[in-house]
Amino acid sequence: MKSSLHTQSGGTATHPLTNSSANRAFSGSGSGRSFAPRVPKPFNLQRIAMVLAIILLAFALVGCASYQASRVPFPNATVTYSDTKWCVPRRLKRVLQEVAGQFGNVSVTSTKRWWLENWLKGGARKSWHRKCKATDFSVRANPDQVVRFLKSRPDVGGYKYYPAGFYHIDVGPRRTW
Repeated sequence: MKSSLHTQSGGTATHPLTNSSANRAFSGSGSGRSFAPRVPKPFNLQRIAMVLAIILLAFALVGCASYQASRVPFPNATVTYSDTKWCVPRRLKRVLQEVAGQFGNVSVTSTKRWWLENWLKGGARKSWHRKCKATDFSVRANPDQVVRFLKSRPDVGGYKYYPAGFYHIDVGPRRTW
């Protein structure tokens, strides 16, 4: 019986198909395509650590960018009322707190006005003060900056700075006069 093993030039015995060109196509050697199953690469811990570090850095940078915008220069500033506090709408109270946080202590001087008081102060006939939806206040700050701040607040309808040193805000339609 004749052996199917061939001897190569180095003297080692090989099977006749291991050296054939047909077998090379399946084994990945030669010019043919490899049909051998792919072995999944093990997890690269360095790559995972790098991706996590990039994600954490992105979150940190986003937090730093929004920090300056949300910083409150006067965290202990107060809003004091020398008129009724009960009728000021919640959204105006929120705006007054924001004004105090940005510019310092706020003093609310006028909220609800009865018709006679409104008439004596020269208020408009259909004043938002009469409906208990307006406030007049003062704050020691640059009037242009305060007006710009009030204008940027969506909860403020009407706004005005009076040369006497106080501001008016209400919940009516967006306007100034």
